[in-house]
Amino acid sequence: MKRKNYLYVFWTALMLLGMSWTVISCGDDDEKSVGKGAQQVAELQALLLDENGRLSFDGMGDGTYKIGLLSKQDAIDLIKLYVGSGFTGQARTFALDDNKGTIDVAIGDQGVFYSVGFMVEGIPQFRLWLLDEGGNSLGVSHKCSVCGFTWISTINRCPKTGDKKYHP
Repeated sequence: MKRKNYLYVFWTALMLLGMSWTVISCGDDDEKSVGKGAQQVAELQALLLDENGRLSFDGMGDGTYKIGLLSKQDAIDLIKLYVGSGFTGQARTFALDDNKGTIDVAIGDQGVFYSVGFMVEGIPQFRLWLLDEGGNSLGVSHKCSVCGFTWISTINRCPKTGDKKYHP
């Protein structure tokens, strides 16, 4: 009889220990997900805003900005920095974690590879046109000495690394 009691106590203690691990691990997951949206916003701010907190693209008025790129693949690679590596080139709306905002990617036309709308907490709401350079005079051609990315703009800050080390 005593042996059954010991087994009962042992299994009850083991079950309670297992339940506490489940509660602790669920708590850790919740804490990580709460911070993920804030981390996404911080990464976007580093990519999109200059050191003064202003958008680092050429303005076109009415909340629209532009940057010239040499190929559609360059546009896709740039969008992947904003929305993650899951971007396949198709129009889609991406939601940031913790309801921190959305990024709407639309396929452009007439010299626009993509139109990317940012409605993200902590960043002014704006739309970025990723333009096919195609000989247009959008500004000066720059090549980042850090990552090798080439863009055409009057802004000399690399849209991929945020770095100002470039070769005009």
